[in-house]
Amino acid sequence: MNLLNDPEPVPLGTPYSSVVEASGPVVVQVTRLDSRQAENALLSTIAFPG
Repeated sequence: MNLLNDPEPVPLGTPYSSVVEASGPVVVQVTRLDSRQAENALLSTIAFPG
C-alpha cells in the first residue's frame, strides 16, 4: 500500500481500508507490519467467498 499513487497515495499516519473487486472468486490475503516502534505489530487477515 505504501507504493500506491493512483488515484492518490495513502497519507502517512491515516487509517485506511481496501476494497477488492473481481469478476470471479478470489482469495485475498493482507499482511501489515507496523514498524514505527521497537515493539512491532504484525496483522494478517484472509478473506474468501463463503
